[in-house]
Amino acid sequence: MSTMARQIAQVAARLFAARGYDATPVRAIAEAAGVTKPTLYYYFGSKEGLAQALLKVPIARLVETVRGLLDEAIDPVATIQGIVEAHFAFCAEDPDRARLFYAVFFGPLASGLAAELDKYGHELEAIEDEAGQRLARAGVIAPERVEAFVMALRGMIVIHTIQFLYRGGELGPELAHRIVADLLGGFGAADRD
Repeated sequence: MSTMARQIAQVAARLFAARGYDATPVRAIAEAAGVTKPTLYYYFGSKEGLAQALLKVPIARLVETVRGLLDEAIDPVATIQGIVEAHFAFCAEDPDRARLFYAVFFGPLASGLAAELDKYGHELEAIEDEAGQRLARAGVIAPERVEAFVMALRGMIVIHTIQFLYRGGELGPELAHRIVADLLGGFGAADRD
């Protein structure tokens, strides 16, 4: 991405995060970036093309990263920690982009962008489900608790990310390890009722 395209994308991410995707006109993005609308269209083709450039490539990298953790055949606990770390790194790398991602991902699926991101969301869920199954096969959690564990894990990722994005919370490897340790303490295979 050229310097100009990067500048436009950064401004758009900030505006999309502050106003919402649908409420941000192309004119406002162009003005805030100090470019003309034709310049914006030259680099991105459309407002949706701009949003896709902001989100699709980074979210595809996130999916690739977490899929790679499964492929490495490392310890299943380390895999779960790596998945949480990857989610946190995605958000910490560009908080405005992460705010846009969350707004689009959890918003209505009316736009093509939302539908496209939903596909990546399903891929991430499938990877997280498999990582949970690996914990059960290794005897770390009870097989009947995999679904609850994975749901709790997703919830912790979302809650801590929202704390970071909107309330000044912290993200990082230490938090990822603490979350996983706390969840495993509650869902451990020895903790069967």
